[in-house]
Parts: sequence; structure tokens; C-alpha cells
Amino acid sequence: MGRVFTRRLVHQVAVRTPDGAGGHTRRWEERGAIWGDVRMRSGGLGQSDFGHSPRLRLRILTHFVPHGHPTRPEPGQRLRDGARIFAVEAVQETEGRAKHLVVLASEIAASEAEG
Repeated sequence: MGRVFTRRLVHQVAVRTPDGAGGHTRRWEERGAIWGDVRMRSGGLGQSDFGHSPRLRLRILTHFVPHGHPTRPEPGQRLRDGARIFAVEAVQETEGRAKHLVVLASEIAASEAEG
């Protein structure tokens, strides 16, 4: 029996947009969704502009997506689960007959998510 992926994760990529003053702003553009299994791998406190903030590190297992496909997550992109946002840190393929992707990510606070 195959794995059951119960979480719908919206795949987001950063897009630079001119700000009209010679610079740019960053906005997040949706590139579809993937289904996955989200598990905590560790937790702790991270440094933020306002002191320490909780930092959850996650392991997300999802269906295999080939290199170069627009819906394959890459480091620097994000996955969103409702109000929760996960910053993609690394992506690795599993081996064997039933290939999957393992996405290592950190949950980011809403205050860090803007821009």
C-alpha cells in the first residue's frame, strides 16, 4: 500500500516586481499545489529582530516531481498550509521503486513571511 498524503501545500516562488522608484519589491506567486505528509524533525529558538522566536524544522514527504518541473519545490521557495508557511531549505529524492521527494523546511512566523 502506498503512502497517504493528507496535507495540501501551496507551492510559492518569489517574484521581483519594480517598485516605481528604481528598486524592487518581492511578492510570492503561487505555482500550484502538492500533497504531502508534514512531520516535525526538531524545534528550538531562532534569533529574530525582536529577540528569540520559536523555530520548527520540518520534514515533508511528497510525490516525486522531476528536476526542472515548475511544481518541484526548491530551496528559497515556500510551501503554505493555510496560515502556516514553510521555507524550503533542501529537497532530496528517495531511492527505490516508489520515488518520493523529501523536503526539509522551517516554519516561519507571519511577521517574517511578508516581503
